[in-house]
Amino acid sequence: MGGCRIRTQVGGVMGYQKFCYWLDPKGLESLRGNCEAEGIQPAEEALIPCRVLRASRGLSFLVPKAWEGFCKRRTSWYLNSEKAGKFLAVSNQPLELAGLGNPILITESNFKPDRFPTSEEIVELVESVSFRKRKPRIWDKIDPIEKDVQKRWVERHGINEPFDFDKTFMIHSANHSNFITPKFYIVLNGAKAPYSISDSAHVCSSCIEFFNILGEQWPVKYVVPCIGAVQFAHLLKDQYFEVKIGNTCTDHK
Repeated sequence: MGGCRIRTQVGGVMGYQKFCYWLDPKGLESLRGNCEAEGIQPAEEALIPCRVLRASRGLSFLVPKAWEGFCKRRTSWYLNSEKAGKFLAVSNQPLELAGLGNPILITESNFKPDRFPTSEEIVELVESVSFRKRKPRIWDKIDPIEKDVQKRWVERHGINEPFDFDKTFMIHSANHSNFITPKFYIVLNGAKAPYSISDSAHVCSSCIEFFNILGEQWPVKYVVPCIGAVQFAHLLKDQYFEVKIGNTCTDHK
């Protein structure tokens, strides 16, 4: 069925869910035109990618320049990926438009990992060849202002521990590495399902995993929102979300 039609849920209230569709400029133009014809006015996000994950936003378009906005260094993985230049449509319910394909489906999960990595295992993840080959050129170029911002966010959300940015940055890197070549994962239907290796205070740019910029090869992932997504997308701190291709079956909810 053509058009920007949103399927309505019948018979109960759904929990948190987001349907995400990567689009080329032509696909965005088609979707935008159909939305206008049906009187739907999507929000457009051009500064902070994770804000499209707010439950209060029914339909949003994430434009490429957002990846070079407030979180430019942290979201630079986008520019290094095959999705560079593409747009993202994010909806609370499935969209019906020819050519959209299966969405990335994000839902709350009851998943909890058995453990997080040790300090030695974090170093192994950061030093892996696959991570070093994949990481963006500017990933390690940290502005001192970022350290201050990170410290304020952590303090604002009630994390009572000495703030050590260098240690935290190692975990940021190791967490992304675990979605490139997983060392910490569960097995679902015979496939690896990697997960975030720390809590919200110690992961970074979770939008990279939420939107399959990293970890697209895994049918299912379990992702904790970074402290920025807690701040800007209003996602629950330390809550694992299941990220999967729309038609993938899983045992966890």
